[in-house]
Amino acid sequence: MTGYQNFVDIFGSGIFIQSIEIKQKYSFQKALSSLYIIPTFFKGIYYVPTTRERKGHFIENKQDFFTSLFNLQYGRKRWYWALSTAARYYGFEWSATRILEIVTMKKSKTIMISERISSLQDKRSYRSATLADYYNSLDVNAIYIHKGKQKSLESVKINGELGPVCTKDQLFKDVKQYRSKVRNQSLKRIYNRIIENLQI
Repeated sequence: MTGYQNFVDIFGSGIFIQSIEIKQKYSFQKALSSLYIIPTFFKGIYYVPTTRERKGHFIENKQDFFTSLFNLQYGRKRWYWALSTAARYYGFEWSATRILEIVTMKKSKTIMISERISSLQDKRSYRSATLADYYNSLDVNAIYIHKGKQKSLESVKINGELGPVCTKDQLFKDVKQYRSKVRNQSLKRIYNRIIENLQI
């Protein structure tokens, strides 16, 4: 039995796990160095790739990956797909930005996945190259996490495939609210297009 199979027998695969759980039953350093677990974009949360993903160095179910990750980090019904991501869902935005946007009650945060991939590729080790492959397979360059208000969570409706998405009314309110705050000019142009499309 390989170390990975032994690890999967204990914890399972295709799931997220917290470092504290691993340390209670397994050598955390071995799991990390052997790539039994993949660091996510939040401290202390790791992904256990399936055997198929591990062999190919990719994440198979990208949508489930992010939805489950945000559920674990923020709690179910404590976040929602918003702004340009919600606009693509409703058909108000079509540009291939490779950007994900959510609103949650926690503080704002920008995660530049493309920069993390470049940094890993520069290191030239097998582990770094493999992690870069995993992150590359997600087809996302950046995640924008926006701090929202409790009331905005009331607009959330659960889509069976996508997870929590705001209503069209909340989308319009969010775009107007965050348009003046965002520094990324290309994202600001997307917000302007969304407003134009929502008003048609």
